[in-house]
Amino acid sequence: MILSDLIKPENIIFIDQKEVNPTLEDLVYKAFDLNFIKNKKEFLSAILERENIVSTGIGLGIAIPHSKLESIDNFFIIVGIIKNDINWKSIDSKPVKAVFMIGGPSNAQKKYLGILSKLMLLFKNSKIRNELFTASTNNDVVEIFKSL
Repeated sequence: MILSDLIKPENIIFIDQKEVNPTLEDLVYKAFDLNFIKNKKEFLSAILERENIVSTGIGLGIAIPHSKLESIDNFFIIVGIIKNDINWKSIDSKPVKAVFMIGGPSNAQKKYLGILSKLMLLFKNSKIRNELFTASTNNDVVEIFKSL
């Protein structure tokens, strides 16, 4: 799985929220608008349930909320670039500046882990993170992933 196949201009939104739950709602609604999910209430519930177990704020200004459901046919990523830092209760206690919401079919754990590991490797690179945090257009974000 190539990340640039999952990160397209239409999958990216700039978020002006100040809290986690409204941010997650914006991302879920975008996934619904793009027909990645059939039931936004079901997916939002699964995302919030996962977030309540432990924060998906992985540190370094990044959060990766995720859920796999039987009702989802293919993996997708919705990218949210945060205009105002959000306290996500991240493992490093730093605010979140970019969110990568992953959704996919419940029977594809190996593929999911592949996507997650590729993202994690990228986010260790401070240059890539800074480019993400300062991106001002959807195409700016897409170009970051195309160049990898």
